[in-house]
Amino acid sequence: GSIGGFTEQRVLRAPVDGTFQSRRSISDPIKSGDVIGTVAETKVHAGIDGVLRGLIRSGTRVSKGLKIGDIDPRRDRSFCYTISDKARAIGGSVLEGILRVFNV
Repeated sequence: GSIGGFTEQRVLRAPVDGTFQSRRSISDPIKSGDVIGTVAETKVHAGIDGVLRGLIRSGTRVSKGLKIGDIDPRRDRSFCYTISDKARAIGGSVLEGILRVFNV
């Protein structure tokens, strides 16, 4: 989704197949061009300034193009520790489904 006018630019993707190794942590301030980590020794660079909001676990095998993280351009570290509107909507839908099945 769009945050601060950015969509796909916020997303970090694996440049090649291999094992992801992180150099950063969630909530770290990020500048465009910063190295976030590596996949099979190929550097993963930030495309925009912001705060690292999501990041796949270091040591995970990934395939080329897989989403491995995202950057929040609003630069508010507190958003890293809250539930997004999208996650809240998905959670609510799952709960409704469970209640429908088991609350007959």
